[in-house]
Formats: sequence, C-alpha cells, structure tokens
Amino acid sequence: MPPSLWTVWVLAAAISLSKEGALDQAHSLSCDPTGVCDGRARSLNAIPPGLTAAVKSLDLSNNRITYVGNNDLQRCVGLKALRLASNGVHTIEEDSFFPLRSLEHLDLSYNRLSNLSASWFRTLSALKFLNVLGNPYKTLGEMSLFSHLPNLRILKVGNSNPFSKIQEKDFSGLTFLEELEIDASNLRRYEPKSLKSIQNITHLILHMRQPVSLLEILGDLLSSVRHLELRDTDLNTFSISEIVVDETNTWINKLTFRNVKITDESFSELVKLLNYISGMLEVEFDGCTLNGLGKFRTPVLGTVKYLGNVETLTVRKLTIPNFFLFYDLSSIYSLTGKVKRIIIENSKVFLVPCLLSQHLKSLEYLDLSENLMSEEYLENSACEHAWPFLQTLILRQNHLKSLEKTGEVLLTLKNLTHLDISKNNFDSMPENCQCPEKMKYLNLSSTRIHSLTYCIPLTLEILDISNNNLNSFSLILPQLKELYISRNKLKTLPDASSLPALLVMRISRNTISTFSKEQLASFQKLKTLEAGGNSFICSCDFLSFTQGQRALAQVLIDWPENYLCDSPSHVRGRRVQDVRLSLAECHRAAVVSAACCTLFLLLLVTGVLCHHFHGVWYMKMMWAWLQAKRKPKKAPRGDLCYDAFVSYSEQDSYWVENLMVQELEHFNPPFRLCLHKRDFIPGKWIIDNIIDCIEKSCKTIFVLSENFVKSEWCKYELDFSHFRLFDESDDTAILILLEPIERKAIPQRFCKLRKIMNTKTYLEWPADEMQREGFWLNLRAAIKS
Repeated sequence: MPPSLWTVWVLAAAISLSKEGALDQAHSLSCDPTGVCDGRARSLNAIPPGLTAAVKSLDLSNNRITYVGNNDLQRCVGLKALRLASNGVHTIEEDSFFPLRSLEHLDLSYNRLSNLSASWFRTLSALKFLNVLGNPYKTLGEMSLFSHLPNLRILKVGNSNPFSKIQEKDFSGLTFLEELEIDASNLRRYEPKSLKSIQNITHLILHMRQPVSLLEILGDLLSSVRHLELRDTDLNTFSISEIVVDETNTWINKLTFRNVKITDESFSELVKLLNYISGMLEVEFDGCTLNGLGKFRTPVLGTVKYLGNVETLTVRKLTIPNFFLFYDLSSIYSLTGKVKRIIIENSKVFLVPCLLSQHLKSLEYLDLSENLMSEEYLENSACEHAWPFLQTLILRQNHLKSLEKTGEVLLTLKNLTHLDISKNNFDSMPENCQCPEKMKYLNLSSTRIHSLTYCIPLTLEILDISNNNLNSFSLILPQLKELYISRNKLKTLPDASSLPALLVMRISRNTISTFSKEQLASFQKLKTLEAGGNSFICSCDFLSFTQGQRALAQVLIDWPENYLCDSPSHVRGRRVQDVRLSLAECHRAAVVSAACCTLFLLLLVTGVLCHHFHGVWYMKMMWAWLQAKRKPKKAPRGDLCYDAFVSYSEQDSYWVENLMVQELEHFNPPFRLCLHKRDFIPGKWIIDNIIDCIEKSCKTIFVLSENFVKSEWCKYELDFSHFRLFDESDDTAILILLEPIERKAIPQRFCKLRKIMNTKTYLEWPADEMQREGFWLNLRAAIKS
C-alpha cells in the first residue's frame, strides 16, 4: 500500500474509533425523566457529547476526565448542578461554563487544577455552592474569584499542602455565607483583614496543622462568625497574647474543636478566648486528644470574664493517653456552675465524682452515652444534692444490668423527667421497682427484655421499648401518649382500653398478621400509626378495610410502601394496596353454598332425566354387559344342564307351569326346563343366578306378553341376556308371543328385542285349541334345533 493511502486509512480509522468511543461514553450516562444524569465511576475520559438543555443535574465524579473545553457544555443551558469531583481535571478553558447561567451547584474538588480563573465564574450569578477543595493551587489567584457570585452560600477552598497563603482580596465581594470551609493545613501567611470582608458567616470550618496566625484570624472573625470550627490542629504549644477586637460586637456563639491535640497548658489558654467572646453559648470537642493529667492552671481560669455564659459542653471520643494518672478535675469545678447541657459520648467515662455532680447546680441535660457507667459508680455520681435540676439523663450503651438498682440510684433526682437507658443488658424486668416520681419519658429499647411489668412508671407519657423480645403488651398506662414498640414479636395491636391517651404508636417489624377497622377505631385519640414491615395475611376483610379507607393514609405514616402481604403465597411480597383477590377467595362460604346448590340442582335434574329417559335401565344394561363380558361366550357342551331357560312374567306363570311345563317335561323324551322359582340357588346374587342359568341352558325361551314388558323381573332376565344372546347370528333365543303386543308397547330401551322381532320368526300362542298341537310341535322342534 502506498504511504499516502496508508496515512488516509490510519486517519479514517482514528476518526471512526473516536466516534465509537464518544458514542459509548454517551451511552454510559443514565438519566431519569427529570433530567438527572448519573455518570459516576464510568471510566469516562471526557465529558460525554450530545448533552442538551434537558439535562438538569450532571454527576461525572470519579472518572478520568482531564480537560473541559468551551464546547463540552455549550448546549446545557438548563443545567443546575455539575459535579466533576475526583477526576484529574487539569485544564478548564475560559468559557467552559459560560452557557451555564442557571447553575447553582458546582463541584470541582480533588482534581489537578493548579490555577483558578475568575473567568470561569463570571456568568454564574445563580451559583449557591462551590467546592474547589483538594486542588494543587498555592493561592486563590491574583484577582478576586468570587466577586461575580452574589448568591453564593457555601464555599469550600484550599488544600492540605501547596495552599499556604490567604490574601486580603481572596474573599472580596462576598458578604454572606452559610458555610465557609478553608483547608489551610499548610498555612504560612495570612494577610490581615483577609476574612474580615465577609460580614456574616454562619459556619466557618478551618483546617490548620499548626496555629500559625490563628490569633489574627480570630481577630477578624469574632465580629462575623456564628460558629467557628477548628480541625486537625496541634494546639499543644498554643498560647494567647492579646487579640485586638471590638468586644462589643462579637457574634461567635459556638466553638468546635475537631481532631485537635491539646495539653493542660493549652487548654487553659483556650479558655482565655472567652475573655473576647461575650456571647459564647456552646463549646464542642470531637475526636480530640488531651495530652495531660487534668492539672489545669486554676488562677488563669479564675480570671476568665465570660466563662459563665457557656451553657452547653459537648465532648465526643475524647482520648486521654495518661487516663489512669488523670486528676479528678477538681480544678474546674467552680467553672461549671452555670452549664445547662453536658454531652460526653464514647469517652470511657465510668464515674462522675459526687463533688462535681453537686457543683453542676444548673445542669438540666446530661448525656453519658457509650461509656462505662455501672450501677455502683452511678450511685456515687447521683449522690445526694447532685444535679438538683437535671431533667434529662441519657445513659445509652453503658454497663447497666439491673433495672431495679438503676431506679433506686436515680431516686435522688427529684426533677428527672426523661431517662434513656437503652442498649444496656437488663434481660429481665422485676415485678416492681422504684423510679423518680416525675418520669415522663423512658427509653428501654435494645435492652433484651422479654416481658413488661409494673416496674414501668404509670406517669409515663412516652415509652420506647423497641428492638426487644416482647411477645405482648398488657400494661395499663393511662397517661401514655407515644408508644414505640417496633422490632419485637407482637402478634396483635395492644388493647386500646389500656392506653386511652395514646396519640402515636410505632409497631413496625413485629409479627402482626392483621388489624381491623374496629381495632383502630378503639384508639380514639390516635393520630399516627407506623405498622409496616409486619407479616400481613391479606384476607378479604383486611384488604377491604385498608384499601377502602382513604383517611387511613393520614394515620399510617409508612403507607403503602412498607405494607406487604406475607400470605396467601401467590401474593407474597406485593404491596397490600395493590393486591386484588378473586371472588372465590373473598366469598368462600357463598361460593361453596352456590356450588352445593348447583350440584343439588344438577343431581335433581339428572335424576328426573334418568327417570324420564330410563337412565337407570341403561346403567343396569351396562353392568349386565360388563358381567356377561367376564364369562366365555359359550359354555362347553358338557356344562349345559337345561334344554331351555324360561323367562316369563309372574302373571303368566299359570300358562308356563300348567301348560308349557306339562307339555315339555312330560313329553317322551322329556325336556329339562329351568324356571327361576325352582332352579335358582337360594342366597346367590340374582344377577349371577340369571347369567349362570342362561349360560347352562341350550336355549332361552321368552314368553312375551303385555305382562312381560311391564315386569321388572323379566327386564332383568332380558337385560342380562341382551348382549350375550340377542345376536342375529345366534339362534339360542326362542320367542313365544303369548298374546298380541302392540309395537308401541315395547319400550324404546328394548331396541334389540324390537329388532329381533322384526328379523326373527317367533311362535304365537293360538287362540284356537285345534291349532295348539301344532304350536307344541313347533316349540319342541325349536328347542331341539
């Protein structure tokens, strides 16, 4: 192939592959009808082509996109949210975001942008959220980036290493932010008043490894920030000199230290901050490490001006390396007199000294969740005159084991109304126990109890006993307004008469199979019911009640999503709201009754038809045919005992016994006749007698008369000879017409007899005595033939 053609082929192949790759990338997006498109973690190398104004939200996080061009988002004029986090973007052209005038959310975090450009944001006046964290820029640029963003409310900037300088112009143009997060972990320089330009910041999160320029930053923020949060900072050597601030205009009311390292000395220095913050209400330590022994400098603490204003102290996951050498905190007892709320979670607290408890004279709320408190140490903590105004005590997930002992220990808390002792291992509940007399709220969830007793205070208004092993609820609690009893083993709703004031009940994920309209109506004040996740039997009554009550959805807060059928099996797993049962399933008794009536009518009609059309006779004929079929067609000659079997009506017996028998049996040589009166074997089934006698006779004589046709006996004998003997090729049948018979008199069911009478010669009994000798002669000849 010539070089020129080879080049053309390579270019064509590259273009083709490029188009195929673009098509694959476009197909890698999943978009819903509202225009929300998800392209996360699809290994995309570029922004997919073909995006239109219909796209409202585009998430391309965690891909391999490195470049954003001017035309990539040109048609996305309706885009409100764009997420490009964690890709590897290193270049964004100046006009890439120009068409996105409706954009409200932009996330460019954790890419490789070494420079930020103000031109990216110049048309984004609707932007409310901007995140450029984790990009390797050293500063926020030479010009103000955010001056064209008047609606910006959440801003996240900085990175953990190159970003080392905060400049005075960086945040110019911003006046109000709900949240500002600055990762200045490697901060080296802070230009004075850089943050002062922002007049109002609801929540400022500041990442700093070392407290470089921290005092200058605080001086700029005290008059504009509501909640200041310091993260990942080593304050072991922190100390305060003098902060220049207009103390008459300090806004900070909450300080948070998250993942911060402090010492006894630096803690005392932090407390000095309260000299400059008159409105401080809450202090929080989360995930902090205290490298000390609790030996705080008491003289320093005693000089703090606004320490008494702090109402809430929160400590979570506090680590004290020298825990077993730690002091008893007596040096700070005097500082706690006005604290109203204390939260100490997951910090290995096993004891609050009695003296400290007595100093907490204003404490109303105490949360000691996920610690090591036991009844023995709790007794020391809740000593006489301890926590005199405490209303709420949370001891969730500690080491409590005895409900009886816990109740006795807490009797000293005269004003206690809310008690949470969930996630302790009580296992059982005593029949009776003592509790603070003002108790209104009790949480016993996840405590492994399997039955309830009147250890539960009758004064309760809220009771949470969810996630236990309860099979029933039979307590009478006249003041109870809210009952949380989910994730147990209850089979029915509690009795409404024992809970007359109940407003809210959550009883999901038990083993309840049904509930009725009457049961719900019995809870006269019930406003909210959560009963999903149970094993509902979708009976017709239950479906009729739940689907027919539109107002039910206002009470059942988790309807219809969590209400699924467990049976019948063919609807298992389907929503109760969507199930429709058949008429037979819903009205079984009526259907069975109708079926029985129909069957009775059918039998009645069948009986009438059988009687009218001689159905019984035909059945007998079928049975006779089956019986005859079991035997050989002709008996061996040696087995024949009679010359003829005589079938006649009882009313014709005189003629048979006095005339025919005399003529034939007294003839020389005599004929042997078989008569049912004398030759049938007593006790033997009549059917077998008839069949045996016919088969043991050479001939069968039928004495036909009106009486014969009407005789049931003769019908039997004719029935059982019908299939075996009445054959045109068989001459064993001899017909004697004793009197003239109208053909209409012969029933239709004797079709074979009627046919034989039409095709075979029969003997007529003559009325003239002169002709009778010839009759007997012909009869004897017929028998011998």
